[in-house]
Amino acid sequence: MLNIGCLVVNEDYDMLKASIKEESLPNHSYTLTVTGTPEGGAPSTLVLYVIELVSTNIAIGFTLPEDKEFDKNLEIIFTTQPTAEVKMPEDIKLNIEFSDQKKDTVYDGEKMEKLEYIGFSLEKFYETKKAGFYLFDYERIAKS
Repeated sequence: MLNIGCLVVNEDYDMLKASIKEESLPNHSYTLTVTGTPEGGAPSTLVLYVIELVSTNIAIGFTLPEDKEFDKNLEIIFTTQPTAEVKMPEDIKLNIEFSDQKKDTVYDGEKMEKLEYIGFSLEKFYETKKAGFYLFDYERIAKS
């Protein structure tokens, strides 16, 4: 099982804490593959995993290092920044089974440009649905 951590704003954290029961929450997930060739460069592919937490109006997108494989089981651990009232927020765990649904799009640019493009596009899309979108680039984090 793959575990990922997600830092969210306090309001979303409180909503998740009130909504998640027995580490479960209604969700929809898909894999979004962005392909394309930057000008004068070699073709590249970006894979973004997206999870929509329907009842909380929150969506999460994340990348993984190319050598990291994960089966359908995923544990997401949410936390938030400490406040004056809550010195150390407890972790909120959510277990999901990732779906096989796949979506594809094309954007000609380097991987980082692809990530910025698709991240901005998804943020705007979820804004129209009155949902917040969080993007976590675990591929680049693993390289640093």
